[in-house]
Amino acid sequence: MDSKNDFYKTIFSYYFDVSKNLIPKEFIEEVSHIVTDYYYEQYGRFSKQYPKSIKRYSTFQIKDLDHPSTFEMVIKFFKKKQEDNYSEYSKILLKMTDDALKGFEKNREEFYRMF
Repeated sequence: MDSKNDFYKTIFSYYFDVSKNLIPKEFIEEVSHIVTDYYYEQYGRFSKQYPKSIKRYSTFQIKDLDHPSTFEMVIKFFKKKQEDNYSEYSKILLKMTDDALKGFEKNREEFYRMF
């Protein structure tokens, strides 16, 4: 499996490119570390849990960022850092429209209320 640093470089590079310099680099670094920690642990666990898929979980795949767990991490991070502007930064990194972000947040609230 690739190193945690390799995962970080991949995630940071992707978010840095997507941000088009509209988000402070420090924020991109921080959120990239949070997302890296999560996915590095997940990949490690999955490679042990599904030994036939070890190749799949050896290198981070950008497509995995398109997941509700990632969306939640990014939104939560920006709510902490930029409460008044969290939606603007979240929409940029998650490549969402205003309506898509609002819809996602509404759906997640409804999902968590079920439990």
